Amino acid sequence: MKNLIAILLTLIGLYPLTSCNQPEQKKEAPVENPSSSLMTESTYDASKIDPSAPVTEINLLAKGNNMAEMKFNLTEIKVKSGCTVKLTLVNEATDASMQHNFVLIDLGAADSVAAKGLKAGVAENYVPKTKEVYVATSIAPPGKSTTITFPAPEKGTYEFICSYPGHYSMMRGKFIVE
Repeated sequence: MKNLIAILLTLIGLYPLTSCNQPEQKKEAPVENPSSSLMTESTYDASKIDPSAPVTEINLLAKGNNMAEMKFNLTEIKVKSGCTVKLTLVNEATDASMQHNFVLIDLGAADSVAAKGLKAGVAENYVPKTKEVYVATSIAPPGKSTTITFPAPEKGTYEFICSYPGHYSMMRGKFIVE
């Protein structure tokens, strides 16, 4: 009888260790991918235009016929919070290599967006699908223009660039929402 009680006590003591038959796993804090966590936090939706919001019209000119001359006519754009922005990019160049776009991005993200834009390629207008990009126009060939309408993002300072390969270092500016 003493042996039976000892066996039962042993089995009862071992039961919690074997009940799930799974080794205990260390619980480590999850490693967050900064870009994925920020993507879920962003509430900006370029398609949510308030029809009653005031419209701010901007004509942005892309100037120059070579890499040394290319630039936007504006290096700073200011808009009011809550407005709808109607931006027309006019490409005044005549040289075929001077194709341009307008890409509104997070402040400080130009290097990253331009590198990812190269990978996105011509089919995506050199605009990557990333949380750093708010809106972008299509590519405007020389002598052509393209227009985009979007709600101003939250108050703050953003950047705009041309993400056509090699252009962003000279074709950029601040986009300020007041």
